[in-house]
Amino acid sequence: MHEINETRNRRILVIDDNEAIHDDFKKILAGSVKPNSTSDSYAAFFGEQAATSDELAFDVDTASQGQAGLEKVRQSIQDDQPYAMAFVDIRMPPGWDGIETVGRLWEVDPDLLIVICTAYNDYNWTEMSQRLGCMDRWLILKKPFDNVEVRQLASSLTEKWDLARKAELKISELQQTVGTTNRELAAFRKAVDAAGIVAMIGVDGTILEANDNFCKVSGYSHDELVGQNHNIVLSDHHPDEFFEELYATVEQNKIWRGEICNRAKDGSLYWVDTTIVPMLDEHDKTVSYFTLRIEISDRKRLMGQLHTQAYNDSLTGLPNRASILDSIQTAIDRGPNHHFALLFLDFDRFKLINDSLGHDMGDELLKEIAQRLRTTLRGTDQIKPARLGGDEFVVLLNRLTNLDDATVVAERLLDVFSQSYQLGAHTVYSTASIGVVTSEFQYQSASDMLRDADLAMYKAKAAGHGSYLIFDQTMREKAQYRLQLEGDLRTAISQNEFSLFYQPIVSLESGKLEGLEALVRWTHPDRGLISPDDFIPVAEETGLIGAIGQWCLDAACQQFAEWRQTFGDDAPGFLHVNVSRRQLLDPNLAKLVEQVIQKHAIPPEHLHLEVTESLIMEDQKTFIPILKKLRKSGIKIDMDDFGTGHSSLSCLHEFPLDVLKIDRSFVMNAKHVRDYAALLQAILTLADNLELQVVAEGITDSEQLILLQALGCEYGQGYLFSEPCTTEEIQSLFGSQIDWTQNSSEMQTATT
Repeated sequence: MHEINETRNRRILVIDDNEAIHDDFKKILAGSVKPNSTSDSYAAFFGEQAATSDELAFDVDTASQGQAGLEKVRQSIQDDQPYAMAFVDIRMPPGWDGIETVGRLWEVDPDLLIVICTAYNDYNWTEMSQRLGCMDRWLILKKPFDNVEVRQLASSLTEKWDLARKAELKISELQQTVGTTNRELAAFRKAVDAAGIVAMIGVDGTILEANDNFCKVSGYSHDELVGQNHNIVLSDHHPDEFFEELYATVEQNKIWRGEICNRAKDGSLYWVDTTIVPMLDEHDKTVSYFTLRIEISDRKRLMGQLHTQAYNDSLTGLPNRASILDSIQTAIDRGPNHHFALLFLDFDRFKLINDSLGHDMGDELLKEIAQRLRTTLRGTDQIKPARLGGDEFVVLLNRLTNLDDATVVAERLLDVFSQSYQLGAHTVYSTASIGVVTSEFQYQSASDMLRDADLAMYKAKAAGHGSYLIFDQTMREKAQYRLQLEGDLRTAISQNEFSLFYQPIVSLESGKLEGLEALVRWTHPDRGLISPDDFIPVAEETGLIGAIGQWCLDAACQQFAEWRQTFGDDAPGFLHVNVSRRQLLDPNLAKLVEQVIQKHAIPPEHLHLEVTESLIMEDQKTFIPILKKLRKSGIKIDMDDFGTGHSSLSCLHEFPLDVLKIDRSFVMNAKHVRDYAALLQAILTLADNLELQVVAEGITDSEQLILLQALGCEYGQGYLFSEPCTTEEIQSLFGSQIDWTQNSSEMQTATT
């Protein structure tokens, strides 16, 4: 007869294609793990001595693929050292996935307990149950997992494995020794009573015997139980298929193991880990069933709490990202005849409210938003709101008869969220921007649908707060193009794909070439010349503009210095370089500019840095001190695109400026609209009083030129004189005695 202690097994197999995960499990399971509270009962039942250590030691083995894991399990069976449980990753390319791996492991060792580890939604619960069967042998652990959660699962499942093995061994021994002595029977009964909930059930389901633990957990007395059908404690929790599988197993004289939810006399539910053993006569005919149960209500309650935490947002109580992704995938899996829609909500001004009133008030606002969602959408289980995180929420609309109904819900939500919120003493407004996507696009994955709803929301937000937008295919194409552009832009910086073009700035009085504006151009190896209007905004948003701007400044100054050295007085007198918002906010900009002009030996007064009017007006308190610091080094500051930023003429004297560059819109409209001409005259007069030079941008025809000359404008720039030119094209004109204002057509020909 084998000793019970020989069956104690803490061997665990980890099957995961990530070697770092192997190390994580070894570290987690190497920590202190207290034995379960039922250990004393197990010892009393199985005749073991109390453990001398307060810690359980786990023997962790690893495999990187399902095939390798199968070989280790097969070898462990051959060596008579089986694993008690295995943690199996759901995805292990290029080999078997977790589901196939588990099925093959069970072919070799059907007693192996499994924990499936996943961070994805490749399978839903229903599909996994169909493939793997009843969940008495497997659980799901969502990544990222908690260390305590892993240790508790390891402790509980290895304990369960031990109990099942010991029960089988003990019952086998008992079947061989039944009837030997009354003392042995009494000792066995005592051990069984101490171990858990025990009952003898007749083949017709009648309770033949029940121990005190059964009476205690069920709330029935001994007399109330014995003679009654065992259905007296069954609940409605399990489907009919659950019991059909149970009965089919025991009718084949096989032992059944699983978890059952029973109902006590007072109506409360309790869970028991159950083993049912057919008791056979000398003809191998079942005469009764021996049932041994261990109450696991606390463990199930803990698992329920973990499930709630994993699938619900702790702040608002709404379903979280994992939960809504499961629901979206379920809707997708119902097929093309199931019509549904997804609304993605982002709340305007939330960051401002959160930053100004504090995170507590921000949390209160999120709770209020969640409550409005519940109140507005209640009354049907086909509408599911959820919080993704931050101020992002989604609403899943199931079983729509008409996909246009999604816009009706969106409009109703916009109206609800346009109302104010009362947060303590503060009345705040936070309208919603909503992206809408429908099932007409035949999505295959929930994440793809969520991505497109998110994209539509951002387009709605860009179009104006408090609006919704329905996703269409062009949005995704533009987003993919922009993403590709960002990647190519990073490559362009490292591969030096940028070049500088130069556009002349002409004296409208003398007709001479006075200066050049350096303009960056990008020649893509596959797509050719890409417009600055396409790549500059992307560079600004990603922060790449800093590196591009620094290159432009250095390259332009280097070229300007070479021209001064080569052409002397025939070289242009001034160089104009544009500076972006991100560059201005760089605390090292002034130092960088000084280093560049010293490096190339350029007199600082010959360098103009151009800053747009809208940028200066955006935050005067921030940018005016920066411009003053730059101007102290001797360089000139130009206000570019003047007339588009709505600055007041009366406050121009407050800005540290040397040049006003009048926007092309003024020049274009001056000859057609009297008000523009009058305003242009006022600007020129004020600039003269403030000793500011003026450059008129966008001059395209002679009438504009004549008007500007008549108004006394000093300098001009535009296609009438020349388009932006390459270095070779522009330097070929240095030293020419042509009057640019009289021979504009000739100059255009010379530079093209």
